[in-house]
Amino acid sequence: MRFVGVDAGGTKTHALVADESGEVLGVGRAGPGNWEGVGLEGAQAALRQAIGEALTAAQTSPQDVTAAAYGLAGLDWPSDEARLRPLVEGLGLSGPAVLVNDTFVALRAGAREPWGVVIVAGTGTTVAGRNRRGEMARTLGLGYPFDDWGSAPDLAEAALHAVARAYTGRGPATTLSDRLVRVVGAADVADLLEGVSRWRYDLFPLVADVVQALIEEAEGGDVAAHEIVRRAGRELGGGAITVIRRLSMEDEEFDLVLAGGLFRSATPLLLETLSETVRAVASGVRLVRLEVSPAIGGVLLAMDAVGWAVTPEVRRRLERGTLAELPATQTGG
Repeated sequence: MRFVGVDAGGTKTHALVADESGEVLGVGRAGPGNWEGVGLEGAQAALRQAIGEALTAAQTSPQDVTAAAYGLAGLDWPSDEARLRPLVEGLGLSGPAVLVNDTFVALRAGAREPWGVVIVAGTGTTVAGRNRRGEMARTLGLGYPFDDWGSAPDLAEAALHAVARAYTGRGPATTLSDRLVRVVGAADVADLLEGVSRWRYDLFPLVADVVQALIEEAEGGDVAAHEIVRRAGRELGGGAITVIRRLSMEDEEFDLVLAGGLFRSATPLLLETLSETVRAVASGVRLVRLEVSPAIGGVLLAMDAVGWAVTPEVRRRLERGTLAELPATQTGG
């Protein structure tokens, strides 16, 4: 038996081929696979390249595939499946083809059971969940102007807001002012704010550095930074509560998977606030940081599609086989 798992996001596309024991037989990589960013043809090209590489490495033909599961960023509405399924069918793989938003492959990769909730916080933020009955729910994950807040760019923007408020006197003085001046390479706070307003400085490529500065200043006791991080914990936790309630999981024990770049550098302040927020509604939740490639979740969903039993040993083999080649990269979108 041969199972294919795919994680296609806004920056990369990863594919795995594994056998029924969880042995990884092939890995493939390609560029962005989110059709919203690269178009339908670009998305299919990325899928074809990544899956083709994985099948070649596994010495497996498309006709020998038992089942495949695709975690696709940009699969946000029912109409999107009508757009994307023809792309997947055009790849010529045999067997059932499961199409889900990429958050669900991250959930399956990180949760010990086929159910649970995942918070993805990186370039964007989304919460998704599946209960024991197989019912699924998720937040929109579409950022502004919708109600999804807590991504790395959101935190970086909030840090800049705090600096601007301190400069005008509307908010308290903050050590973020000096930190952002240094991160951006500005002469002083006035130059920083003017440069951003006149497009001389672009914070987006520096988001990771700004968020790291924010976290460090929050840990150091800066009031403005502390409140931004606490807000992120409350907002992300609130998204999880929304999904938990929609799936009637308040009284269940389940894994809450934390995926995406924000959680790889998360301060205890963020995790504690998030945990407190969620456990006020679902006390049986277990926080689990995603440490493996989301593409593993695609393989597991493919196995689920044909009723193949996923034992702990199958999962361990998958994790061992991908840890070096496909680290736990950011998902979401």
